[in-house]
Amino acid sequence: MAKDLVANLDLNLLRVFTVLFQEKNMRRASERLNVTQPAVSQSLKKLRQHFDEPLFVKVTGGLAATGFAERLYDVVSPNLQALFSGLSHLTHFAPSELKQSITIALSPPAMMTLSGALILKFKQLAPNVQLSIVAWSGQTLADLGNGDTLIGVHYGDIDYPKSIYRHQVALLTAGVAVRKGHPLLKEEKVFDQLSDYPIASQLIPEWNERKVVAAEVMKRYGMELEIGFRAEDSAALVDVTSQTDMFMPITNLFPKHRYKDIAYPNVEIPEQDRYHPLYCYHHLRQRNSPLIEWLIQVIQQTVEEQIELNSDK
Repeated sequence: MAKDLVANLDLNLLRVFTVLFQEKNMRRASERLNVTQPAVSQSLKKLRQHFDEPLFVKVTGGLAATGFAERLYDVVSPNLQALFSGLSHLTHFAPSELKQSITIALSPPAMMTLSGALILKFKQLAPNVQLSIVAWSGQTLADLGNGDTLIGVHYGDIDYPKSIYRHQVALLTAGVAVRKGHPLLKEEKVFDQLSDYPIASQLIPEWNERKVVAAEVMKRYGMELEIGFRAEDSAALVDVTSQTDMFMPITNLFPKHRYKDIAYPNVEIPEQDRYHPLYCYHHLRQRNSPLIEWLIQVIQQTVEEQIELNSDK
């Protein structure tokens, strides 16, 4: 039966072997390894015993590798280098060194606000990444599972499998957008008056496809809303809102600073219906990934910056 050359093998001994093979000299090897020559000699002795091979023979000026040592080096050197490099990346993470494709899925409200800001952040922080931003769809949770999409951004109250993990990045505050000059803007505080106007509601996959969330909220308070328009496309909703008396439910993530034809009445939504958590979603196997942790930080910072831009509007 052939001897198992892997069992009980100390990887540190292989590191000594590769350096010794490259230097062919005990003194120079010990200097590179920052250990004593007797320590190198002891490691070599253990290697000889493990492989039952001499590995090196003494020659004038140092050591010469045996044929077995040359074959061993051809196997060990590239793989050991890859192993130590990979292990070092567990504790070392530099976004500027990333060279890969990253796909981020954004729900429609997040797509409207975060896309450009994320592109700019990646150009600054990770310029060699090929970033793709896609719309969150009914396929996104499956794409997070199979790795086609690395991370997604969506509201919290959606159904997702146990294989998907989520991390809250913001608690958004609900509000309303209307056209400039809308009658609601004359009111000091708005809530019951919303039932006097049709709603322009955004279709958000896996969140409100079968219901209008704002209508459900108003119904709990004894009011019925007329559904005036529904669309997934944010630009279409803004266009309709800016030209009609419909009102559009929004959150404080909505990019108020971009739209001159849109205004924001002072809506007093009951506290239990006022807030919507925003989450990053990713596969559970990525939970401790430095890349995922960094992406969550970048997304959270971008969300906070966009909310701050809207704070005085």
